[in-house]
Amino acid sequence: MRSDLAKVVETLAARHPAGAVLTDPLALIVWENVGYLVDDGRREALFAEFRDRIGLDAAAIVNAPPAVLLDIAERGGMNPPERARRLKAIGERIVELGGDLGSVITALPTTKARALLKGFPAVGDPLADKIMLFGGYEVRPALDSNGLRSLVRLGFCTERASYSTTYRDAVTVMREHGRMERDWLVGAWAALREHGKILCRRKAPLCADCPLERECPKTEIRAL
Repeated sequence: MRSDLAKVVETLAARHPAGAVLTDPLALIVWENVGYLVDDGRREALFAEFRDRIGLDAAAIVNAPPAVLLDIAERGGMNPPERARRLKAIGERIVELGGDLGSVITALPTTKARALLKGFPAVGDPLADKIMLFGGYEVRPALDSNGLRSLVRLGFCTERASYSTTYRDAVTVMREHGRMERDWLVGAWAALREHGKILCRRKAPLCADCPLERECPKTEIRAL
């Protein structure tokens, strides 16, 4: 198993530097739920519309007209009524918690904070880790599916029988061979994601254009 993770991330980050990132947990959860299987451009547009028409405030989401939530959800992919319902449920849950999700996370031990986050729609381990990292609540590795695929194909970990096990293995690799610094981990999340999205694609990867092509074991994976 490879151990030159920092060098690989440095190479990829030179091509894909991290820009401004969302840090508010409510915003990150809305970002995930505002669209389903949509590209980045569409998601960005939907998120901006949600922010402008409704607001990134729990009470504002609860009080948003259902027709507005549905109108946005209808341009965000499959099952718009269910996604509109989920968006409203996000606001309702945060209002129940006092209206400020960030303050609640700060007051909880890490394990309980992650468990709380995973109770929101579409929040599994990857997004819970991202919220904890991006929000500055804990210095912990996080990866999205593109970044995970990149690490597996580059030979840093092996695809396991379940996605969650593969993800945990990859997080362990990041923890042991990366830099446990927030800015570095955020940059690694962005660089590995962009590499997986643009070059190391799930289907028809563009290996000839990859800056790591010579040293890549070209690991075949099926599901990531």
